[in-house]
Amino acid sequence: MGGKPFQSSLIPYQEEIARLRSARPPVSYARIAALLREEHGLNMRRGAIAKFVKARSGGRKVYFFRKEAAAKQSVPVPATVQAVRAVRDTQVAATAGQEIVPPKFEFTYSERYNLKRLPKDVAAAIRKRLEAEGH
Repeated sequence: MGGKPFQSSLIPYQEEIARLRSARPPVSYARIAALLREEHGLNMRRGAIAKFVKARSGGRKVYFFRKEAAAKQSVPVPATVQAVRAVRDTQVAATAGQEIVPPKFEFTYSERYNLKRLPKDVAAAIRKRLEAEGH
């Protein structure tokens, strides 16, 4: 089974995650995910960040980075992330002067889904037909 070994997309942000988790009280994984989404345009779930920290915790019960793992130099942020940030910033700048109006939800009743109770004679006829068919 050849091929390139898996490398997490969180590696460039390892120092930042280690700094946030080593703060007192530690920043939650959900908040770290939100910060990475806001600041770097990286869409990660909190569980992925928790697994990333757990894998680098050195087998401790309370997961945090080992000092040597946090001391490693992180890889620079890829150019694609910088391009995503630039597009996001231009979209934000374009909509800065406009008021965002949420869509209005309207519900219309439909005769198709409007359930009604059948008259007794119609229900008896349907029941009789179904019994005759073996249901």
